[in-house]
Amino acid sequence: MPKRLFDPMEHPDWIPPQTAEWHENLALETGGYKYPWNSVFDEPRAEVIFADKITACLRENSRVLDVGCGHGEFTKTFATRSREIVGIDVVEGYIASAKKDSDKSITFDVVDADKPLPFSNDSFDVVYTKKGPWLFHKGMKEGHRVIKPGGMALGLYHCGTDGGLRSLFPGLYSPLPDNYLEEIKAKFERQLSESNLEKIELKIFEEIEYLSRPEDVLIKKCFGQKETLKEIVWEKCLEDVEGIFLRHATSRGLKVANYYALMIGRAT
Repeated sequence: MPKRLFDPMEHPDWIPPQTAEWHENLALETGGYKYPWNSVFDEPRAEVIFADKITACLRENSRVLDVGCGHGEFTKTFATRSREIVGIDVVEGYIASAKKDSDKSITFDVVDADKPLPFSNDSFDVVYTKKGPWLFHKGMKEGHRVIKPGGMALGLYHCGTDGGLRSLFPGLYSPLPDNYLEEIKAKFERQLSESNLEKIELKIFEEIEYLSRPEDVLIKKCFGQKETLKEIVWEKCLEDVEGIFLRHATSRGLKVANYYALMIGRAT
């Protein structure tokens, strides 16, 4: 049985990912939602797949809303493909980074997507989120208020990482539940069906990634955590992780699988 490694999630300084505190710490340390580990991918990457889906919905005169835009790097890829893009995020540090070198067709604003949005009715032809808030949950009105009839709503969500990673590094990574992907699909099927959107597509898929170095296993785990906790994890885990990594890595690095959910619906 593989040695059980130190579990940083049991440390009192662990910040639950995707919480307000986690985002504020990430914005303070890096200025954006940027993956800091080194890796290479099999193509196409999840973000490329999502960008292609968004692009297929755009027209020259489209108005687009990016919900939870982070530091705006992904948002800016559509600057020349539509008339206007608005990126919103609740984290001020992310928006400050997004506004740097921004195209004139893009506006970035600090907006809490859980509250009434500062946009008029039928404002946008396309509303999308990449790992951010989904405006079309059951009972929510703002998404349907600001999207035009016939407008497209798209969401991409990271649903975990495995591909052998969790069995190789027990403790550092916890096993996923049995039937995990089936449960994830059922969750997003339900979410899309309750969104009062015409279902266009729902897809659960994996993205293959190769972590380049042993340190990248730890960086991936501690993404968004404070430096003080990272120092503890490195001290307790790095030597063991190095040995495991060298035994199992391919010529491209350590192969892992990232799971994603893609949702696309049309406003009625």
